[in-house]
Amino acid sequence: MHHSSRTPHRPACRPAGTRGFTLIELLVVIAIIAVLIAMLLPSLGKAKERAKRSVCLSNLRQVHLAFTYYANDNNERVPLGYRSASKQFNSMIYSTTAGGQWVLFGLLSQGGYQKLPKAWYCPSEQDSKFLYNTSDNPWPSPSIIPTKNIQAGYASRPQQEIPDNLAAPPLTFTGLPRLRDFALKGIFADLTAASNRVTNRHKDGVNVLYGNGAARWVPLAAFTQPDSAWPEPTVPPVATFNATQDAIWSAFDRN
Repeated sequence: MHHSSRTPHRPACRPAGTRGFTLIELLVVIAIIAVLIAMLLPSLGKAKERAKRSVCLSNLRQVHLAFTYYANDNNERVPLGYRSASKQFNSMIYSTTAGGQWVLFGLLSQGGYQKLPKAWYCPSEQDSKFLYNTSDNPWPSPSIIPTKNIQAGYASRPQQEIPDNLAAPPLTFTGLPRLRDFALKGIFADLTAASNRVTNRHKDGVNVLYGNGAARWVPLAAFTQPDSAWPEPTVPPVATFNATQDAIWSAFDRN
């Protein structure tokens, strides 16, 4: 009887001592990976926010240079203040009122002292009203007259009321403040007009610029105010909450 010399096919065997993952083991591995990711995400978020704070501080130092250049050309005077009756109105830089004009520290852009408009804006901001060149807050090109009010992402110290038209100021206007008088005082900071403008951005504090060029982080606990005294600004503006703004900026100051 003839026998075939062909070797019968046998399934390949795993090396001795090895085996594949069971379904339960695979699910356990996936669960461990998910837990690790959940643990790492807050740390990654904090690292991202720290990076944004660093950019924010860099912006403030750029702003100080612009204030310094403006002061050098204007007898040490700088536009530190607010518009109208309310000290909460201290972040607008272009107003369409009365034909349209640059106001407050917007004069630094108008005069060419601030050549980096993005430096007016905090990278942690979420509200398009306070972001650079959005549909809600368009930045004008040199040949385009703005048709909307322009807000900055930072705010000036509300030192005194400053008229929009400095070429023809009211008789009561006594002139712009002197930069040298604010060496250890906050002159510029993240928005503080209302409590939600703080908590919606860096959450637990603000970056503050001082007249001597220093900039630092100030925790919310150092300047927080009662919610009832720290609401959104009203239109038309009122002086009701000016004391709140005074307290906040006084808390920024160094002795």
